[in-house]
Amino acid sequence: MVNLTARQLNRFLLGVQGVTATFCGTFIIVYLLGLRDLPENVVYHSDSTFRAALSTLGVLALILIAATIGLSLFVKRKN
Repeated sequence: MVNLTARQLNRFLLGVQGVTATFCGTFIIVYLLGLRDLPENVVYHSDSTFRAALSTLGVLALILIAATIGLSLFVKRKN
């Protein structure tokens, strides 16, 4: 078992939330920018610049989510 303090655990979870919120916010903004050009079929999130940022943030979010699940199984919280 790994022992973590509540402060360490809270910092980690805040980091996970921050990365995930940044990914979701970026995706929503890029998606909505594409909607303003209707009826054209503009898809900004397939642009290479946005795709690289979204891919990086998405992979980082998935890694952190997997780490969170792993920590929930193996961490004993200290007070």
